[in-house]
Amino acid sequence: MPAFTICAFSLGLFCAASLDLSAAPGPTAGSDKAAPIDVATGEKTSASAVLASVQSFYDGTVDLTGDFRQTYVHQVYGTRTVSQGVLRLRKPGMMVWDYNNAADPDFYVDGQKLWVVEHDTRQVVSQKVEGNSSLSGAMKFLFGGQKLIKDFKVRMAPEKPAKAYAMPGHKVIELKPKEQNPHYKTLLLVVDEQTGRVDAFVVRSQDNSTNHFVLTDVTTNKGLEAKDFKYKVPKGYVETKQ
Repeated sequence: MPAFTICAFSLGLFCAASLDLSAAPGPTAGSDKAAPIDVATGEKTSASAVLASVQSFYDGTVDLTGDFRQTYVHQVYGTRTVSQGVLRLRKPGMMVWDYNNAADPDFYVDGQKLWVVEHDTRQVVSQKVEGNSSLSGAMKFLFGGQKLIKDFKVRMAPEKPAKAYAMPGHKVIELKPKEQNPHYKTLLLVVDEQTGRVDAFVVRSQDNSTNHFVLTDVTTNKGLEAKDFKYKVPKGYVETKQ
């Protein structure tokens, strides 16, 4: 499967994985974008409050199920790919992204191992979760239990992306990892003002491609079991370990 295709269906986790960031611009001292959050200013206090509500919601969430719609826009190739499926999540560190289209790869994480199931090539790519920075970044908010404010610089999203991804009754905040990440540049969260639940999020990769996820029919704490996240390589599929 071509690298740009796997990027489209990898939640932004495998985009630009081999990108050399040695020449990439880092935070600029004294700039507003690079400055730590300033709790003395109204806007940044608002952004930190929204992020705190996100933290609170997911800290109180043991498991989650919902439908998702993913729109991937590749900046370099000028392509737009739309996919749909079902998300299941359980703490600690378990999730399944089950795509409706049989040709799309599915993703299984049981807390220790990740499987990327490529149905068109009948191949399963597996790797350990431990030490995998690509898995611990953009999806971190879904699991809670970690203080996002320590890992990200946060601000209200700039006007253009805020309008592009706005939803009624939601706030849009922009998160930028404090430590440069080769897999993504920024993360937008579209947060329900009443609950702190993230109903949409956008992963922007280093080449400015975007992965936009919208979650619907979300239910939480329904008693999903760990066995629901175990994966067994099907007969006729070849497993490649990384």
